[in-house]
Amino acid sequence: MPAVNYIATASDPEFSGRVMIIMFKVAQNVASEDPATAHHQERIAYASFVIMGEEKPQLVAGHVISSNAVISGAIDSDPEALGKNVPDGDIEFALATIWDSRSLAYATVKPAA
Repeated sequence: MPAVNYIATASDPEFSGRVMIIMFKVAQNVASEDPATAHHQERIAYASFVIMGEEKPQLVAGHVISSNAVISGAIDSDPEALGKNVPDGDIEFALATIWDSRSLAYATVKPAA
């Protein structure tokens, strides 16, 4: 479970690229969600941030890895694979799980002037 394996995976262009594409999918789902969903305003603002290409996939990949034991376990089981053994569905699940925390954190940031 060395963090260096997680850093290498989050930094891998293929893995962070997969995270980016799945981020767009989750953002689109959020953009279409019921407005009565908890934290909808923050979630939709963060979805817009992602859709506009402003989020950093490598940073989100690190959050996905560190927040999901199934994903970090897959990386631990084969560090050389750099996340190739992590199914897209697991990444999508992890992104959906962390979306509120990322959107609430984003809501506290003032837009650049």
